[in-house]
Amino acid sequence: MQRFRMLDLLRALAAALVVLTHVAFWTGADHLDVSGPLLARGDAGVAVFFAISAFLLLRPFLRAGLTGGSTPDLRRYAVRRAARILPAYWVALAAVLLVAALAPVRTGGVGSPLDVVLHVLVLQGYSGHTYQSFSQTWSLTTEVTFYVLVPVIGTVLGRLARRPRRVWPVLGATLLAGLCAQGASAAWTGVDPHSGAGVLATSVLGHGGWFAAGAALAVLTETGPSALASPVRRWLDFARTNPGVVVLGAALLFLLAATPLAGPVDLHAPTPAQAVVKELLYTGIAALLVLAATSPVRGTVARAAAGSPAARWLGDASYPVFLWHVLALQVVYLVTSRALFTGAFTTTLVAVTALTIVVARVSVGLVERPVLAQAHRRTRSAPRQDTAPAGTP
Repeated sequence: MQRFRMLDLLRALAAALVVLTHVAFWTGADHLDVSGPLLARGDAGVAVFFAISAFLLLRPFLRAGLTGGSTPDLRRYAVRRAARILPAYWVALAAVLLVAALAPVRTGGVGSPLDVVLHVLVLQGYSGHTYQSFSQTWSLTTEVTFYVLVPVIGTVLGRLARRPRRVWPVLGATLLAGLCAQGASAAWTGVDPHSGAGVLATSVLGHGGWFAAGAALAVLTETGPSALASPVRRWLDFARTNPGVVVLGAALLFLLAATPLAGPVDLHAPTPAQAVVKELLYTGIAALLVLAATSPVRGTVARAAAGSPAARWLGDASYPVFLWHVLALQVVYLVTSRALFTGAFTTTLVAVTALTIVVARVSVGLVERPVLAQAHRRTRSAPRQDTAPAGTP
């Protein structure tokens, strides 16, 4: 989508943040006094991925609801979403299972047949159990659940947006429901740490605010800001013409998220208030970054960067980088016989990044592009739908 070319670079940034936080966790760098909390909050990249997905995928269904036109072809939508997610995921899962089988003592092993089946079906997020080198894929369960809901959510929001003042309370209620789910999950975990309450926090409901941020921007893109109050319209006009200021605002929220207000940076459970604050700050970060990335690209350098083949490749590679980087971490630790929570952050980051980029390049060239091309050929006769590869974490 030429109109939103900066989203490729934003996807790359989100993937880089996720890599940083996992390397920091494995090396113990997240316990450093100054940089540790900043590195630990790299998981805000997942919120950015979710907001990008909502922004891109809801728009065609929003448009259908707004105009009363036919709903985008559901078969085409389903085939392309599956082609985008599943083949590369299954290849990475096979590698995870192979390493787990070869080094069961260090990795925790393959687990039960049910564990394998849940991962094959991308349902591990509902069990609360993932492989050590696939721990990040809880978010894929949440993403896939959202994909299933997109046609309904998009159409309903589109119909509500025919009278724009009706849609904002719904999106606000979605954010509020997500914040309540985060608080409830934290409180439940405090009472019984082994209850599995974390599944609620990582669900579509728990992260409803992240999706609502992208949905709100999608509604604004399709309907325009005319129904907004004058101060909000003026701020939005300023933000779209000054995306650098918006990015600075996101950076300030990120710094705030690295304080104790957003809870501990390790595996200790947050208080309900800390869980709510962290979710709200991550929602703001994602909303501001997606707003900046979907604003008109200004300046020769920015246009050249956004439209470059490198930017497109970085956007395409964000998904395999997400899939493979924790396995790359595990392989580095296995080869060096290093214990978890030890090792130099910088050297580990360089090694993991290099290995992940090599694998991502192979994945994009041999798996994702051929599969996506085949999926597009098979669904080409369906009505045209304005959808780009979404912001998969």
